[in-house]
Amino acid sequence: MTWYLNFIDPGNAGGSVTIPESPPRVLAPIVYECPRCAARFDSPGERSDHFFVAHPYRKPALLLRGVELSSTGTVITEPTRAADWLLTSCGGVSLNGMAIQPAKLFSQLAELRQGFHVLELSNRDARERFELSFSIPEVEELRRLEDVFSMLFTDNELSVDDIRRFAEACAPLATARTYLEGVCQYLYGVLAKDQRGDTQLSHAQYKERFNRALEALRHVNRPMAGTIRAIINFSFNSFAQPAGLQHAPALASAAGRFAALTGKSPSLPLPANHEAQARLPIDHATDQLLRWIALSGERMAEELNDLRRACESGLWTAEDRTKATVLWLDRACSLRPEDEVRRMARSLLNDPIFAAYAEQVLENMTR
Repeated sequence: MTWYLNFIDPGNAGGSVTIPESPPRVLAPIVYECPRCAARFDSPGERSDHFFVAHPYRKPALLLRGVELSSTGTVITEPTRAADWLLTSCGGVSLNGMAIQPAKLFSQLAELRQGFHVLELSNRDARERFELSFSIPEVEELRRLEDVFSMLFTDNELSVDDIRRFAEACAPLATARTYLEGVCQYLYGVLAKDQRGDTQLSHAQYKERFNRALEALRHVNRPMAGTIRAIINFSFNSFAQPAGLQHAPALASAAGRFAALTGKSPSLPLPANHEAQARLPIDHATDQLLRWIALSGERMAEELNDLRRACESGLWTAEDRTKATVLWLDRACSLRPEDEVRRMARSLLNDPIFAAYAEQVLENMTR
């Protein structure tokens, strides 16, 4: 059936024409389809709930020995095996711009020793770029560097010429250059701190040299490198005891002693064997502090005056004067006048590491 309406047409002298009426229009319901699996929903909220539950966002990940690597840059300093690598949530892989199958990627990564490499991983949700810097030294070159070091540096003698000869002798060890850089920076730092060995460095530059050494040695997994890092940290009043300190038991014992005085649990005591440490030049203040810590209580009482002078020595750094003050307080509380002990303890109240220890000393004296 067709429905018609009559409308007056002014242009037809009052006559009319017949206009057919449009049929009723029924709007179809809006359906919201999932872009991932084509499931259909009646509202955007239902579709959103479904999408984030059924299709959670996942980015590709690269793991080395079970540890997820950062995409901002990773330095690899030890040899790897194909079994050490793992990919997750990954559909596409390219290495240095060339597509590669995941199964082949692991064996290829395990073969790399030197150089900068870019790995790109992708899936339906995201693309991730990993910057991998391989700097894996040859073990024989590391050992050769340490042999040269042992020949040139005996006892605690050190000079600028010694460091130059060491650097020249080790220059051909191409894969050990980072290790060489760290060791040389440490030795220059010792010269600057002690102002000895014909150095042209100012005393203030020792921190800069020590920090350069820490940066260069942070990925070097060798006992000597670990001991150097520990000596520098000790100099900066950081008393963490990494596993490498079994090669420097005197230093480990001293660091543990100061850590205990700051309220932290010290590591288990190590045997008093100074042999490994004797081959590594150290600055005068650290050497003196280690010697004092090793003394018995009776012998230490005899050297309290020397220790007291070190607490105020302009030749010592602020950090070393602080350690000397703590050591003096630890031994002098029952041997020196209370006023002197209080004065020394109050000098540490603003120290970020030993303030709590100083407060405890003052509190004990009021009981």
